Amino acid sequence: MRHLWLVGLLGFTLWALGQGVPVITGLNGPMGLLYAPDGRLYVVEYGVGGATQMEVPNPEKAGEKILARVGQSSRVLRLEPDGTVQVVTSFPSVAYEGGRSGASRLAWLGGLLVTSGSWNLPDQEPLPLMAVLARVGQEGPVRVADLWAFEKAHNPDGQLLDSHPYGLTVAADGYVYVADAAANALLRVNPTTGAVSLVAAFAGLPGPFANPARQGAKEMDPVPTAVVAKDGAFFVSLLSGAPFLRGAAKVVRVREGKVEDYATGATMLTDLQEGPDGNLYAVRFAETGERGPMPNTGAVLRVRPGGFEVVVEGLSFPTALAFAPSGDLYVAVNGVGAPGSGAVLRFAKAVSGR
Repeated sequence: MRHLWLVGLLGFTLWALGQGVPVITGLNGPMGLLYAPDGRLYVVEYGVGGATQMEVPNPEKAGEKILARVGQSSRVLRLEPDGTVQVVTSFPSVAYEGGRSGASRLAWLGGLLVTSGSWNLPDQEPLPLMAVLARVGQEGPVRVADLWAFEKAHNPDGQLLDSHPYGLTVAADGYVYVADAAANALLRVNPTTGAVSLVAAFAGLPGPFANPARQGAKEMDPVPTAVVAKDGAFFVSLLSGAPFLRGAAKVVRVREGKVEDYATGATMLTDLQEGPDGNLYAVRFAETGERGPMPNTGAVLRVRPGGFEVVVEGLSFPTALAFAPSGDLYVAVNGVGAPGSGAVLRFAKAVSGR
């Protein structure tokens, strides 16, 4: 797997009720969470595709096509104070044998910003809202920036042409910063003009075998999954690509275009956020063994210079986290798995809040 489609149905998984209170259930591939300035929790899910069959990029091999089912089942949802869940908007969802993809992550800039879709076919125009940063308008999603066009024109990491806008944040300078999980780059987007520029490209991680997707080098893709602007720098979580070696994931710090390790020795990091206590917190999707990601080994980790501390463990394939100002922690679990198995759990007062 070159980038973060998180492919494969890993079975019918359940959350551990003793580890958190479910506040949203029945989700289809929850990928992103946001506790917004309006005091509401938002979640975005990949969806389950749709009724239209068409050829789309193969997430396993750039430049190839596969047959998939496409529809508007990727959704942004909002948790109301009374516990009800409202549909805010929908995005294209792509479902294929062994996986699915759709809208991924959320940020707030006078309203919702969303990263959506991926693309890797240079000879074909992308489907609508594929590999873009979008804004949620009154009549639905509107494209803000075309990340595929930037990848096709510049290819910052020098590897296969591939774009999957994933993690994002809005920094104090008013720009939007996007971690492109397939382009292996941190990008800056002008939210007014849609202009895209490069902040940093990420080098491959040491791997056990020659990787044809990286010109035969013994490397795994870095796969950046989230970005946090903090203390005059950007902190980026790296998932690592297949075979997802245990301990290969890390958080790097980017300052003035220079990339340096900040915390190392983790496995499959899928999210990174700053808590109300000022610390960084990361999500471990799972520990890995001979057969890949192992069930119920996901965790929320506190990030320290050099390494990580476990805050919550025993989670079922978590993908994202968000904090309320009070210190309540929300975690999206079962980001892959059977349709309807996804959920959001709340851990009350998990950290010191305001």
